[in-house]
Amino acid sequence: MTLKKAGKAKISARPGLKLPRRRLPPAERRTQIIEAAKALFGEGGIEQVSMRNIARRVGITQAAIYQHFQDKDAILFSIAEDFFTLLIEGSLKTAQEVADPVQRLRRSMHNYVASGLEHPEEYRLVFMTHAPGLRRQGGHRPVPGETPPIQPSKGRIAYGHMQDQVRELVASGLIRKGDPEVMAEAIWAAGHGIVALLITHVDFPWSRETLAETQINMLFEGLLPDDSPSRAVNAGKRQAGKRPKA
Repeated sequence: MTLKKAGKAKISARPGLKLPRRRLPPAERRTQIIEAAKALFGEGGIEQVSMRNIARRVGITQAAIYQHFQDKDAILFSIAEDFFTLLIEGSLKTAQEVADPVQRLRRSMHNYVASGLEHPEEYRLVFMTHAPGLRRQGGHRPVPGETPPIQPSKGRIAYGHMQDQVRELVASGLIRKGDPEVMAEAIWAAGHGIVALLITHVDFPWSRETLAETQINMLFEGLLPDDSPSRAVNAGKRQAGKRPKA
């Protein structure tokens, strides 16, 4: 090692010397901020967390964080968009794999429950916290009198996929007649209820798969007309799933 190089090595190792902070690409820094925010929101609640707290957790200045997000609502909206992207991808995959529209909606319900259980922290933030800013930016339907956004949120797109399925089923007579908008909300509420219950009471000895399957079966029993051929299909599946008596 030359004297010049040795001097540099000695200086870099000097105690207390602050090395320059590594500059990350914007996308990587945004991801880092989002992950830090999710952790802090889960630890202390959204209201107790400031942009300064998030910046400190990431290791950047408070001024630097505003180069990526305007405020906490913007961070939460980004978290929601990521979660709804998963739902949209699942919905599109189901549409390709399942031809029968009734079974497609049933599969969509299972996918929704599974996505919520696989991402409980994100689900709590998106659906189980009071965040008026998030509701304004990403509510499932437009607020009366508001100007529709040029680019709808992923939340509205995801919910719109389910609305379209319900409208199609009502129009074709494959489920009972009713207001498709209200029916879509009721179906979502059933899925939300099971997810919220299971991620809130994690220590209760639930049989998750059986509980979710039973609730979805009960929901479709109410939706299907009395003469629906899907009733026989569903009954056959339930019968096949029963264990033989000893």
